[in-house]
This record gives sequence, structure tokens and C-alpha cells, in this order.
Amino acid sequence: MTLKNRFPKNVPSVLLLLFIAAVSALLTSCAATSVSSDYNRSLDFRQYKTFAWLPKTHDPKNDSQFDNQIVETNIKNLASGELKSRGYSVDVDQPDLLIDFYVEVANKVDHVTTPVYNYAYNYNNYNNNGYNNNYNRPYNNNIYSNNNSYYNNNSYLSSGTPVITNYVTQDVPYEQGTLTILIIDRKTNDLLWKGWSVGVVTDESSFEYELPSDIRRLFKQFPVPVIPAPKKK
Repeated sequence: MTLKNRFPKNVPSVLLLLFIAAVSALLTSCAATSVSSDYNRSLDFRQYKTFAWLPKTHDPKNDSQFDNQIVETNIKNLASGELKSRGYSVDVDQPDLLIDFYVEVANKVDHVTTPVYNYAYNYNNYNNNGYNNNYNRPYNNNIYSNNNSYYNNNSYLSSGTPVITNYVTQDVPYEQGTLTILIIDRKTNDLLWKGWSVGVVTDESSFEYELPSDIRRLFKQFPVPVIPAPKKK
């Protein structure tokens, strides 16, 4: 065995796998959408009975994959369902509440730091023939003693124990989407409730796939709970 052969041939592959694992962990943690809300705590939201959506205009030339008429329709249907389940009804003429929403997508960069490994070897444990000198020694009753060379001369490193020698930081770009829903008092024009969800977005399909869960979680923070369905007799 030559010294050259003692070095693993797959060191670059190991480093690549470590980086891929770190990036995957980052994207997994980012993928979990966070939801938050804020509202006027001095109001009794049960005094309001009806709602309507503020109109939006869409120019197909300016539509994006996250802000278009299909996305708008799905958001409105899901949010309207949440409001109706809490006792509110639609009134396009004289609504108590006006509902609006907007979607924002921003380019973000996260920084992933991964360790750089090297493999340490104790070349002093090898003789000129490439064999470990420890194996050429006579039997010793104290072979398992802490004073034995197996414990104090780092011969265990000869098998290629990884050692961190440096750290590398990589920039990982991604897109962060924010869905914000606003509820406004029509008469006073005051903002009463605001809820928003934030998460990593990749394409329209994945964004829409997460919409039902995101909007349901958002309205769990609404001051008026869902009205239980009547029990069947």
C-alpha cells in the first residue's frame, strides 16, 4: 500500500454531498410557510355581518405566474369560504367589510456554511513496506491499557478519520412569496384585520397547492371562530 492509495478518492464527492445536504436542509426549513396576523383588539368583529371584495384589474401583459386572474379567483374563493364558515355573507351593494389581498414575490439569498473535511494520517505508524508497525510488535497483556500506543499515538487516524480544516459559505438564491389579506371597515375605511403568509415559492403550481393550507391557517388567527356545523339527529 502506498501513501497515495491511503487517501480516499471520493473526497470531492463527499464535500459535494455535504453541500447538497446542507442546501436541502435549508430549502426544507424555508419551505414551511409561516403565518401571522394583527387586528384591532378593541372591536367586536361579530358586529359585522357582510363582506365584499374590492375589485382588481388585470392586464394579461403584466400578469405573473403568482399574480393573475386564476390565482385571484382561487384566493377569493378560499378566503370567502373561511368568512362564510364564520357566519359572514356576501353583499356587493352595502357590505360591512371590504376584503383585499396582494401577492408579492421577492428574490432572496441565503448563506449556507458547510465544513471542509480532510483526512488525517499518522505516517509514523507505517514502516518502509507500508505496514503498520503496531502489528509487528509481540503480544502485550496491556494492549488495552491507556498507556498503549494504540491510544496515545493517534494510530487510529490511519484509517482516514475526517478532520474539519475549513468552512465554505455558499450563496443560495430563492424566491420568497408573501400573501397578504386585508379586512377593512367600509364606513370608516379603517383597517381592522391583516393576515399574511410567507414562504419559498418555485412555480405557480406549488404556490397554488399551498394556498388552501395557508389561508386556512391564516383565518385560524381571525377573531371570530368557525361556527360548528349542526349535529345530525
